[in-house]
Amino acid sequence: MHDIAIIGAGPAGLSAAITARARNKDVLVLSNKPQDSPLAKSHLIDNYPGLPKVSGLALLEQMLAQARSLGAHFEFTRVLSVLPMGEHFTLTTSDANFEARSVILALGTPQARAYPGEQEFLGRGVSYCATCDGMLYRNAHVVVVGENPEAAEEANFLAELGAKVFYLAPKLPPGLEQGIFQQAGRLLAIEGDMMGVTGVRFAEQCEDAGSAEADSDRAEGTLSCQGVFILRSQIAPSALIAGLELAGNFIAADANGCTNIPGVFAAGDCVGKPLQVAKAVGQGQLAAFAAVEHLG
Repeated sequence: MHDIAIIGAGPAGLSAAITARARNKDVLVLSNKPQDSPLAKSHLIDNYPGLPKVSGLALLEQMLAQARSLGAHFEFTRVLSVLPMGEHFTLTTSDANFEARSVILALGTPQARAYPGEQEFLGRGVSYCATCDGMLYRNAHVVVVGENPEAAEEANFLAELGAKVFYLAPKLPPGLEQGIFQQAGRLLAIEGDMMGVTGVRFAEQCEDAGSAEADSDRAEGTLSCQGVFILRSQIAPSALIAGLELAGNFIAADANGCTNIPGVFAAGDCVGKPLQVAKAVGQGQLAAFAAVEHLG
């Protein structure tokens, strides 16, 4: 049982981890690999006080090293759900379950809105993890919506289980097993009935994708299926924690990072603009203070 679980290892999450460890709290940070962070891809940051002309990767590595030196625990994995359990929370990943008395969401820039039908059929045909739920779809038709680097691997896993896989992504990856039907395009909607998912609507990718003409002329298709695996690098906040209040695409949080769910706090780009490193660091510290106070 950890005192605080932090989802995200960007500036907000690492600032929260450093602050919480300075208050002698047991801290677990769950995150994608740091090198996949948008900050790590920034060649130059010229407005962070005291560190002019620093690269995003160098700044991130310094923050990460500081949090580790203070004793924060790290697991580089994708969080699939956060479930309130009364006095604590259970955080589920594709590999394991973790427990914490409080949670800080430092998810970075909000992901795109949920697809039509995604929330309605979540757990009734919609899944975010092939290795978790794949066994339920032996010999069934499934659609894999590939939005992260591991999507091809998970599609291959489903095919090995005996599922009939339709892989849908704007850019098709190499390495898909023979027998997996591939379609360049994007998901439009998930359809179903009282029993669960029955199919999807999708738009085929045009050769000049991205132009206004391509968007208007894009051909639509439909496919019958029993399961849809949406494989994003990050789960949308509304799908991560049931009942979490949003403000548009952002998580609704007060000045101290408190959300509408007791014990859950938020900081950084996921709570709104401006999307700046310095702001994220300050909000991460405030969210850690609030979590420490909540723990008593």
